[in-house]
Amino acid sequence: MNYEDYKNARDKTWRLILDLGISELPIRPGAICKKLGIAVRFGDLPPDNDGISFFAGDKPVIVVSKGVPLPRQRFTAAHELGHILLGHVGKYELVNREPTSWDNPVEQAANVFASRLLAPACVLWGCGVTSPEQIAQLCDISMKAAQFRADRMTVLYQRNKFLVSPLEREVYKQFSEYIKTHRL
Repeated sequence: MNYEDYKNARDKTWRLILDLGISELPIRPGAICKKLGIAVRFGDLPPDNDGISFFAGDKPVIVVSKGVPLPRQRFTAAHELGHILLGHVGKYELVNREPTSWDNPVEQAANVFASRLLAPACVLWGCGVTSPEQIAQLCDISMKAAQFRADRMTVLYQRNKFLVSPLEREVYKQFSEYIKTHRL
């Protein structure tokens, strides 16, 4: 995935958080979808597909596998929301499953969107969160997703790359009360 696509997905999450006034974790993708008029349904999907998104007429719809644990369902809903808001639906062949290094850039962008939405780095940093276990608990995401996020947080901590973007500073400010009460 190139940096512009990464930045677009990341910034889209920050704008969404700001626009909807979200100020505490865990972030609820189902509530976000409801506010945006996106239907979320649960159904039986093939074992290698956790979710799909499509348009029924002009209305966006997300279907999440009911056969996966709740934290995975939350990530899947956020991933599919990313596809919708990033303009992927109807343009690309979309597959939602465990991420791999060979995923196409569209799937990588949706994963960036979902992970940055559910576990914003500046909020995790503000709370002093470092371990996958802490991330999973605070953000209500799976250990696998939390491990991916913890790996990225390690890089960010090493580079001290927090609050660089004006959008990220706004998100941090919006979460300031939450951060004060959830600092480790």
